[in-house]
Amino acid sequence: MSLLALWDWFLDWLAPFAVVFGAIVLVHELGHFLVARRFGVKVHEFAIGFGRALVQWKRGETRYSVRVFPLGGFVKLAGMDAAVDPQEEIAPDDPRSFKTKPVWQRMAIIAAGPVANFFLAFVLLVVFYAGVTVPFAVADVLPGSAAEAAGVLPGDRIVAVNGQPVSNLAELSGTLQRYPDQVVHLTLERDGRELELPVQARRDPETGRVLIGITVMGGGTAGKQRLPLGTSVVRAARDTLDWTLSLVRWLGGIITGATPVEQVRDSLSGPIGIVVGVGESAQSGIGYLLLFAAVLNVNLGLVNLLPIPVLDGGWLLFLLIEAIRGRPLAPEHQGMAQFVGLTLLLFLMVFVVYLDLTRLFG
Repeated sequence: MSLLALWDWFLDWLAPFAVVFGAIVLVHELGHFLVARRFGVKVHEFAIGFGRALVQWKRGETRYSVRVFPLGGFVKLAGMDAAVDPQEEIAPDDPRSFKTKPVWQRMAIIAAGPVANFFLAFVLLVVFYAGVTVPFAVADVLPGSAAEAAGVLPGDRIVAVNGQPVSNLAELSGTLQRYPDQVVHLTLERDGRELELPVQARRDPETGRVLIGITVMGGGTAGKQRLPLGTSVVRAARDTLDWTLSLVRWLGGIITGATPVEQVRDSLSGPIGIVVGVGESAQSGIGYLLLFAAVLNVNLGLVNLLPIPVLDGGWLLFLLIEAIRGRPLAPEHQGMAQFVGLTLLLFLMVFVVYLDLTRLFG
């Protein structure tokens, strides 16, 4: 691979991933950090990434660092874990220790990271609805389709069907359903000029839908115009909630066995899948990247709330048990649970990387 090709690969795939995932991690850790500071907990370090520090500096009592491996980050709170560095030791009764804070404050500090991700998803969706337009244009023409035979090309803007104006996917599909197995006249814009092409619409025997063999840019968002800010806020809030509830139902289906194994296999993605997804979205345009980043925030925010030790949800579970019992779990029991949780996550990571590679290389 030449240096130029390597540079293009970096710009197309790794750079968008670094920006999007870095922003997700930054906002997540910033949630923990700000709430901890608000409740008077001493923060030893705010880090993006893991491994050896590439860049680090100290401001006040907190060290800030950017580390080698960008897949995550952490906020090191005084008293939360046993101090490795003697300089980070803090007395058990120190009012700035995490462990001396009331249970509800500790739960708020832990929950603040995932909550920050949900908030970022909401903000990204507001920007998408209020500031981004998506052209109603052909993304791909299926090989051997009627659209290909008629001369439809990717990038053609769709204007009308049989003189009936269409501005989004729902209108195009609804209009085509009125002409099963008939020739329709598709009005398109190409390179600044308008043209009309006769296309044989065919009813698909499997779905019963009338199709011409194209996909459109942005799928259901094709043809979207900028919306007023108030409308954008309402739609962003609704989408964030709907996506979260859909993911909860999907996870519940996995537990109960209602979600088919094939669907689970096809839906799970690891770091490689996220790199590919972010890269493809970035190449399709800023609108697609905003939507993908919003979905990614909802997914990672909810996954972090799962009651698995070493995740934020695991810490919340420990604190809930402490609130019910009136005392925390014994350190050895908590350590064993975290070891089991870490082992589970490592096996899951290996599995999703395997799935990513099989999808990538067939």
